[in-house]
Amino acid sequence: MPKPNRYEARPAGFSLIELMIVIAIIMIVSAMAAPSITGMIQGLRLRAAVTNVNGIVQQVRIQSVRDNRAYTLKTIAATAGNGITIFIDGPATGLPMGNGTIDPGEPSIQLPVGTTISDGTGGPGVLPPNVVLPTYLTGNTINLSFNERGLPCNDPPVCRTVKPYVIYFDQARTSGTDGWAAITVTQAGRIKAYTFTGGAAGTWQ
Repeated sequence: MPKPNRYEARPAGFSLIELMIVIAIIMIVSAMAAPSITGMIQGLRLRAAVTNVNGIVQQVRIQSVRDNRAYTLKTIAATAGNGITIFIDGPATGLPMGNGTIDPGEPSIQLPVGTTISDGTGGPGVLPPNVVLPTYLTGNTINLSFNERGLPCNDPPVCRTVKPYVIYFDQARTSGTDGWAAITVTQAGRIKAYTFTGGAAGTWQ
C-alpha cells in the first residue's frame, strides 16, 4: 500500500474566513463609491432633461416660423410621481395662444421628478459670457414665446417685444448639493443648453 505524500498539494479554494473578509472589503468599497455613482447618474439625467428641453424650444421656434404665427411653451405643474411637463400650446377655438392644456398632437416632454424650473436663486452664478439675461421663466410657470420670425418675445399673440430668455433647472440630489442646468435664448433666437459641473471650481458647460 503506497504511503500518502505529505507534500501533495491541497485542493485550491478559499476558506470561510477568507471569503468573509473579501465580502466585507467589497461592501466597504461599494458604500464609499455609492454617493459618487448616484451623483453621476443624477447628473446624466439632468443633462438628458436639459437636452430634451433644448429640443422642444428649438421645435417651438421652427413651428412659429413654419406656421407664420406666434407659439408659446407652457408648463403643467408636477404631480405625485410625475415631474413638470413642458408643452407647445397650440391655438384653440377663441384662444389664439392655446388653452393651457395638452391637446392631442401637441409636443410635450416631462422633467425628471425632483427637477424644478428656477429663476436661478441659490444657483452657481450667471451663465457665460457673464451677461445677465432677463428671466421670464420662474417657478412652475413658463411663457416662452416665439414670433413668426423665430425671435423670442414676451407679449403674445402680437409678439413684437423681442426679449432674451434664460431658464434655470434646479435638480434636488440625495448628496445634498443640487445639480444645475440652464437654457439661454438670445434676442436673435439662438438657443443653447448648459449644465454646471458642480463643486467649488465648477463651470458651466
